[in-house]
Amino acid sequence: MTIDKIYAEHSTSQLWGIVERFTSDRENSIIREIFINNRTMAAVAREQGVTIDRIRQIKEKGLRRLRIGKAKRELLEKFDIVETGAYRNSMNKFNEHGFTSTVEYIALRRAELQAEYEKHKRQVEIMLEQRKRKCL
Repeated sequence: MTIDKIYAEHSTSQLWGIVERFTSDRENSIIREIFINNRTMAAVAREQGVTIDRIRQIKEKGLRRLRIGKAKRELLEKFDIVETGAYRNSMNKFNEHGFTSTVEYIALRRAELQAEYEKHKRQVEIMLEQRKRKCL
């Protein structure tokens, strides 16, 4: 569906914007080559004149930056990523989320995000319908 495609493109641009903001230029370029251009670490290493192990180290360092601090929070908020760690020790975080467990909090947050997505989807459908009417 067109709306799903638009939403996917928007999400992709947001994701790569976060990657760009929280990684160095070199980490960003290597991560993009591997994940967007589907290149192997060996091909990237040959192109840059370094070892495969060095490319792996740079990639891992960049991915580590995305797993901590503000980058992690932003990714979790925008993409509703559920970590395995969320299921461990959820009772320890019981009070953090208004007396619900972490798993319940994630389920509620996912429902909120789904409702928000549906709202945006309806707005785009209305906008597209209005444009169609203007063209006719």
